[in-house]
This record gives sequence, structure tokens and C-alpha cells, in this order.
Amino acid sequence: MSDSERLSPSSLLGDEALVPASAPARPRTTLAAVVWEVLQTLVIAGLLIAFFRAFVFQNYVVEGQSMLTTLYPGERVIVSRISYIVGRPARGDVIVLQYPLDPSRDFVKRIIGLPGETVAIVNGQVFIDGRPLPPEPYVVYPSRTDMAPLTLGPDEYFVMGDNRAGSSDSRVWGPLPARRIIGKAWLIYYPFDKFGLVSHLDLEPVG
Repeated sequence: MSDSERLSPSSLLGDEALVPASAPARPRTTLAAVVWEVLQTLVIAGLLIAFFRAFVFQNYVVEGQSMLTTLYPGERVIVSRISYIVGRPARGDVIVLQYPLDPSRDFVKRIIGLPGETVAIVNGQVFIDGRPLPPEPYVVYPSRTDMAPLTLGPDEYFVMGDNRAGSSDSRVWGPLPARRIIGKAWLIYYPFDKFGLVSHLDLEPVG
């Protein structure tokens, strides 16, 4: 063979390079393989959805009028579960919770009292550790009720509806255990004309 006929290793890298006859043939795509791929994709998608619902976000429909005028019946809200995995509930947060007297039911309320604080109500005015909260702008329907001082435990919260005249809350059924908090109401996504973030307002006692 002359020098001009010699093949260099790089000449085998072109489109006509051959593979050994013993190499396994590429399997043909069958209907069963396609179905299996689709099933795998659906399972993974389902696991991701379940993860997001369990640890990240969940959607709810508002029922009842206890949070007027912050939330209205029929509005759809996205709740952030992860907010209280990476952080702690704060005064003024609007939360979704398991009703302590029947955990199968979910309520939406606003956090007013934090663990270790003493909450009292005099003629509708909320006091935290003997100091009054400033006017709460989200309260459009006030109540003139009284409540004797109640000291919260290390893992308890005091929650109330913004519609103070029409809400079943910690004034009625007592403190909310931390374990009953589902997540922080984050976004109203329906109806579209109400689309926007849920109002959270941290008001600290004065005096």
C-alpha cells in the first residue's frame, strides 16, 4: 500500500465509519415502550404536584364572611405552606388553619397574639400584654365584646377574623396550637378583578 493509500485514525471518524458486527442493534420504539414512558412521566408529574401541595402551595376557596373585607366568599386563594417551614408566623399574618375542635375543617383567620403573650379585649379593643393595638384598618365590622386576659402557651397563637362581628375564632374556641397552622394566605387569583396579594399588616402594641 502506498503512502497515499494509508488511512489515518481520523479518517474513520466520518459519516461512513463502521461499527463492529457484534455491536447490539438499537431497539425499535414499540407501543409498549411509549406507554411506559408516558406512565413514568405522569408518575413523576403526580409526585411533583403532591410535593408542591404538601410543602409549597395549595389553593382554597373562601367560604363564609368571617374575613370581610379582606377576603370575600367565593374568592380563590393560594396558600403558601413553605412560609412557616422556613419562617415563623407573625402578628398580622392571614393564615389557613385546621379548626381545633374539628381538624377536618379549615378556617382562614388573622394572627393577633403570639406565643407567650397575654391577650385581652375590652369593648372590642385588643390589648397585648396590657398595651392596646393601634386601630386595625382591616376591621370594617367591629365588635364591642370583652374577653378576660388569656396568656398563650409557647406554641399557641390567638387568631381572629377581620369581620369581628361575625367570626368564630380564638375568642370562642381558645388559642390555636401551632401544629394546626396550614400556611400563609398569599395570593387571590380569582375572580380576576380581585387578583393580587393578600394583605398582611403587622401592628405592634402601643404605649
